[in-house]
Amino acid sequence: MPHPKICVLCDQEEEDIQHILVSCVFSRQIWFSLLDRVGFSVLAPQLDDTSFEEWWIKTDKLVPSVFTKCLNSLIVLGAWMIWKQHNDGVFNGASPNVSRTLSLIKEEDQLWGLACARELLCLPAVPVPIGT
Repeated sequence: MPHPKICVLCDQEEEDIQHILVSCVFSRQIWFSLLDRVGFSVLAPQLDDTSFEEWWIKTDKLVPSVFTKCLNSLIVLGAWMIWKQHNDGVFNGASPNVSRTLSLIKEEDQLWGLACARELLCLPAVPVPIGT
């Protein structure tokens, strides 16, 4: 099956899983916006974050332990929806759209809540000290 060599989300760099999840400009916008909604925008991937796993481990260590499960659920949800947006571009020719993806994340969050995945409910609505 033909597959584009350049990332369908940003059309700037070669595509690999690390790029899609943490290095891509589109993905970094999603992470910033998603984490900003819960007061954790400072944890969004930075230019020097090239590994999704390393970024997640680093991020996990920086939040107060009471929010660990919540943050992990949010990261899983974000990664899943970025991957779905990527696949929509590859298989359906859809153009990436940050606002649309964030709306889809919100909808998916609500569905997870209906399925009793309540970890996302304990995320703060106000900023929490990071790294303490």
